[in-house]
Amino acid sequence: MKDIKIGACDWGLPGNGLYATQIAAEVGLDALSLKIGLYESDYPLTQPEMQKIYLSEQQKYGIEYCAIALNDFDNIPMHARKGTKEYDIVWNLLGRAVQTARVLGVPIIQVPGFAASEVKTEEDMEHSARALQYLCDTAGEYGISVAGENVMNPEEFHKLHSMVDRKNFYLYFDSQNYYLNRGYRETDILEGLFPLMCNQLHVKDGAKGALSGSLLGTGESGFFETVAWLDRHSFTGYILLENYYDQLPLRTQAENPYDLLREDIRILKKAIS
Repeated sequence: MKDIKIGACDWGLPGNGLYATQIAAEVGLDALSLKIGLYESDYPLTQPEMQKIYLSEQQKYGIEYCAIALNDFDNIPMHARKGTKEYDIVWNLLGRAVQTARVLGVPIIQVPGFAASEVKTEEDMEHSARALQYLCDTAGEYGISVAGENVMNPEEFHKLHSMVDRKNFYLYFDSQNYYLNRGYRETDILEGLFPLMCNQLHVKDGAKGALSGSLLGTGESGFFETVAWLDRHSFTGYILLENYYDQLPLRTQAENPYDLLREDIRILKKAIS
C-alpha cells in the first residue's frame, strides 16, 4: 500500500493523550487525531492557551494533527432538539470546533455517531443532517472537511450523505466498530461506502464485545482482510491506531503499554507493505 501515513488517536495512547505529541514522535508515528474534550472541562482543545501548547509541540516534534474528534457527542446527542440545554451545547461546540481546526491547521473534523448521538429515528437523522450541514458550511470556508463515524449500513449512510448534501462531507471508516456493534463484515461496509470515505480511517481490534482490546490481527474483526481490501482498492491517506494500550483488557498482554503500541505499529507496517 503506497502513500500511507501512520498515526494514532491521542485518546488511545498511554496516558490517554497526555504528552501525545511527544509519544507519537518517540515511537515513529506521522500524525495524531486529537480529541476536543468534554463539556465539563469546557472543551480544553478550544482554549487559545492549549492551542499554543499544541502548536509548540507540533513544531518541536514534527507531528501532523490530521483530525479533531468531537468525542463529547458520545455523551451529548448531536441531534438534540431545539429548546434543550443539549442543543445549545451542540451548536456552540460546532462553531468552536471549526475555529480550533482552523488554528491548529487540522484538515478534518471527525464527528462520532455513537451512544447518545446514534441515529435511531427519522427525526434523529433529520436533526443530525442539519447539524452536519452547518458544520460543513462553516468548516468549508476554511477548506476543512467533515467526516461522520458511525455504524450505519451502506443504505443508511447513503441516505444521511444525501440529506447533508455537502461536497466536504465524508464517511470516517473504522476497522472494528461495524463488526463489534452490529456484527457486519467490515469489507461489506467498504464495498458499499468506499467512494464516500475520507482519506483517514481508524484501525483497532478485539474479541467480540471488547472494544480496542486486542493487538491488530489478533482479534475477531478481520483486520488483515480489511487491510488487504484497502490495498486492492488503492487507499491512500492516514491509518490511525485506535487501540487502548493502557486500558483493560489490552494492557494485560504486556508489562509496558508502550511495548503494545510499538508492536501494533510493527503489525500495521507489515500489513500495509
